[in-house]
Amino acid sequence: MNAFGRSIIKLSFGILVGIWAGSAVWSQSALSEAGIGDDDQFLVELEAYVKYGGNIDVIDGMTGKKYTRDNPVVKAVHSNLPKIMGGLHKKLLELEANHMKYQMTEGISHAQKLGGLAKLFGIKGFRLESDTWLRKERTILARLRDKPFFKIKEIVVWEQDELSAIALRGNERGKNLRFNGDTDSWERRVLTEWEVNIRSRNRFKRVNKWQGLNLDTNRGFHISDTLPGNVYTSAFREVNVYYPIIVSRNEDPEEQIQRLQRQIVKNLSYLYDPFSWAARRNTRFRTKYASGLTNHMNKMGYRVHEREWFDPVICHFLNDMVTVEMYGLEEVYNLFGTQRWENSRYLLGESMDPLNWHEGEDRPSSSGPRNPKVNLKFDRPDGARFVMLDMYLRYGYPFAENLRGKLTNLKKKEDPKAIIKQAIGEVSGVPADTYIQAALDAQSKSLIQYWKKSQGPGS
Repeated sequence: MNAFGRSIIKLSFGILVGIWAGSAVWSQSALSEAGIGDDDQFLVELEAYVKYGGNIDVIDGMTGKKYTRDNPVVKAVHSNLPKIMGGLHKKLLELEANHMKYQMTEGISHAQKLGGLAKLFGIKGFRLESDTWLRKERTILARLRDKPFFKIKEIVVWEQDELSAIALRGNERGKNLRFNGDTDSWERRVLTEWEVNIRSRNRFKRVNKWQGLNLDTNRGFHISDTLPGNVYTSAFREVNVYYPIIVSRNEDPEEQIQRLQRQIVKNLSYLYDPFSWAARRNTRFRTKYASGLTNHMNKMGYRVHEREWFDPVICHFLNDMVTVEMYGLEEVYNLFGTQRWENSRYLLGESMDPLNWHEGEDRPSSSGPRNPKVNLKFDRPDGARFVMLDMYLRYGYPFAENLRGKLTNLKKKEDPKAIIKQAIGEVSGVPADTYIQAALDAQSKSLIQYWKKSQGPGS
């Protein structure tokens, strides 16, 4: 690497020093992001919560009939589960309402700035109207205000000293238990199906979301259809939940009660997330600006070739300019890392587990790379976008204005890569190809270094 390349990488790390100290915290869902599953105070305040839903049946897992044994652990869980769900529902509503309120103000401001900047680059007419902005999310919030999504149908009770593979053979409810030979313990799971039925004048559309969670490891899966924009509140069906517990007559009842209740809160903080229909919380809202502008630009004319490359490059770059101004460079790097390495498509909970416990269950599995790698190339939209961001971070307005002038004064269609390279060379005073390679190396290293630093020790 030449001296220029080394100096540009050194400068990139200098830019990052100021953002490493205060990394943003994002999670899959509002409840897990708020740390409810690890908040002991939540259970201390249990009596203050309004009970959620109607009566919950308590079923003996072995017989499939009503559980009639005198067990203080079962009685306590049965009494407190509606309060736990009431508290979680109330907390989720508060968190999402505040989040939505913030996005309806900050988001509109972001979109207005992006629309104004895009107009200067000849991309006219982009705006996000307040009545259509986040329509799906607002519909979900309205449904959440109306009534809970979850209906706890059953607490399925299993006596630990009665469990065995032979005893569970042919037992339908027993399919949600398995013995883990590695830990020498029984594990439980919850499987949920979220259903939305959308009826219009001459059409009917059903979309589904399937989730599952190992209640003892908090590892699970999330598989979802795409929720259409014309969804309405009454289209959402109630989600039935069958929650299994294992009780032991050889363990202190109070210890069992506390352990089971903590598990329930932790489990449901992952499972009870109606907003994952739209997107995971750690990317929801954040990706809409660049993607919205790109979709808008795809529909209009522009005097460059290679539109499939240029449109996402220029739109993400313009959004990066607004993002750096409003939130700082950290937000650009954090969102890139979250999309690339954290959001496994099918992950739910602390890590991915398709929970394929029985023959015929073949849910897909995926997981993010253990060792994050970045291979940015200028010929790919992501690479070109980060080269331009690198230029903007170093040279600011002169680079943006030089590029804007070239793009808005075109008389005929030209090669966008050549135009961008010309702007880079003129503003930096360095041959464009030399700068581009150095910037690609610098940004690749910076993205990885930022992500590892943000994940804490050992990452």
